[in-house]
Amino acid sequence: MNLLQAFTDDSKAQAGDKRLFMAGYLHRADVWAAFSRDWQSELKAWPAIEYLKASEAYSRNGQFHHSRWDDKMRDAKLASLADISAHYRPISYQISANGQLFENELKPVSPYGFGRLHFTICFSVISAVSRYVAESPVRAPIQFIFDEQQGIDADVEMLFDEMIKSLPREAQKLIDGRPVFKSDKELQYAPLQAADLLAWHLRREHETGEKLVLTSRLMSGDAHIVQEIPDEMLRSWASHHATLPGVPLLQSKQQWKDFKATLKTLTDAGIDPSKIKGPGIYYPEGTSALARAIDWVRRRFRKA
Repeated sequence: MNLLQAFTDDSKAQAGDKRLFMAGYLHRADVWAAFSRDWQSELKAWPAIEYLKASEAYSRNGQFHHSRWDDKMRDAKLASLADISAHYRPISYQISANGQLFENELKPVSPYGFGRLHFTICFSVISAVSRYVAESPVRAPIQFIFDEQQGIDADVEMLFDEMIKSLPREAQKLIDGRPVFKSDKELQYAPLQAADLLAWHLRREHETGEKLVLTSRLMSGDAHIVQEIPDEMLRSWASHHATLPGVPLLQSKQQWKDFKATLKTLTDAGIDPSKIKGPGIYYPEGTSALARAIDWVRRRFRKA
């Protein structure tokens, strides 16, 4: 069975609701190999760049800092790269959430790891894409590759198995291992650069309200998955987190780091800390991972 790969990058608005977009493409691994060769050839074509980052292209810095880059040349380069994405016809997708609401209402009542929107949307991407494939006629395992975000990879690694339990069984079975986080500047992960270009355009259109020439070409004509995390859902999460004891013990970066280190020590010893309630007593199945973790931490550090 062919392996599918989903490459995802992000872009966050700096105005309005400061919405964070994660967007990307899904295709077979063998197709991505051919895509990467063509992408690399276009990067090397005059005027050459080593990698593409949309923010650099539109602000004329980084790879686009040289005086030879005017609007016409930049737009031609981006159009040629967009044509490669269109030629291979991947499934495209976008997941977004209200960043301002997240920062104002959810982050203040959340543990450090859960107070980062990138962490939340990573799981939303995995959910949306795996559900889509599970409901499609042709199913195949999916490997998820995200652009790296400092610290997010370790948090996802720690909580991944618990978080995907909320997915339908068929969707869970399609996920090929835990997601990986790579630099979009590395040539072997060229599809991340295409995902960056898509995410930038979607975010820019949302932020400014203007239609951009390339956006429709970057979105798949075959299937484009759109999911917005509703404001009501963010507020319901905030209400739930606010009721959990022990959250203040996990809100600093150092507290969260210590918590993860302690969890690792226990899990390496074969102990599942999330099920510890007391001597010989365990939580019933179905208790949320966050509730169990916070309750365990509260008891673990009650004397701190």
